[in-house]
Amino acid sequence: MIIYQMKIKTKPYKSDEFRSNMRSLLPNIRKQMGCLGFSLNRDSEMDNTCSLIGEWQTRKAMEKHFGTHDFQVLIGAARVLGETFTFTIAEVLKTGGFELVREKIAQKGVKHQNAG
Repeated sequence: MIIYQMKIKTKPYKSDEFRSNMRSLLPNIRKQMGCLGFSLNRDSEMDNTCSLIGEWQTRKAMEKHFGTHDFQVLIGAARVLGETFTFTIAEVLKTGGFELVREKIAQKGVKHQNAG
């Protein structure tokens, strides 16, 4: 799985407009081939800041998304309505629930015991 995150700080008087524009794009993006999820999240501590997170089955699906009209609109809105934005792409190595968390905690505990 490939994930990208855009963290956008909008101009103070443009936050609602940006979120409204993004909400209109989300359903179309979610329907794109290979999209596992796409969300808009408002930062609870930083005014005028939100994150868009896209999850893709493959790198190829994500790259195809980058060529779509919806992605161009997204980037255009970030340029016009935003002050700053960062873009991060990451490959997920493993996913899971509580079992994965317990496994990682147990592994970390073993490393600490061996290090001491």
